[in-house]
Amino acid sequence: MLPFVLAAMLASASPSPCPSDLLVANPRLKIVRARDKAFDNYIVTVDVKNRGSAAQPDGTLQHLALLQRGAVVGTQPIPVLGADEEYPAAFRIRLPHQSKRPPFPVEFRYVLDSKNGSRANCTSANDRLSATL
Repeated sequence: MLPFVLAAMLASASPSPCPSDLLVANPRLKIVRARDKAFDNYIVTVDVKNRGSAAQPDGTLQHLALLQRGAVVGTQPIPVLGADEEYPAAFRIRLPHQSKRPPFPVEFRYVLDSKNGSRANCTSANDRLSATL
């Protein structure tokens, strides 16, 4: 009988879910007509979502960086996110006009500025996203 009790205890002792875990996903591109025909304007949007079971601690400082060819072209602060809360971050990119522009690569990089790392984002495995838009 002891093996059955021990097996039942082990089965019910599942690991606790990650308190807060941010995910950068779902990149999107929107073309915006420019007044100056020498340039093309793009709005690049991505979702930052807390997939964890708890909200991030109050006062958490964090931002999202947009990189193109390894250089940061923009940053945006990300608010404290509750459990399962999502924040769409958008950036404007202005490029010289080309009639047939090939897709261009970008990278989104989540950066935690606070010192409460494990409580605000328990893993960095999904904090970067590369996309060709």
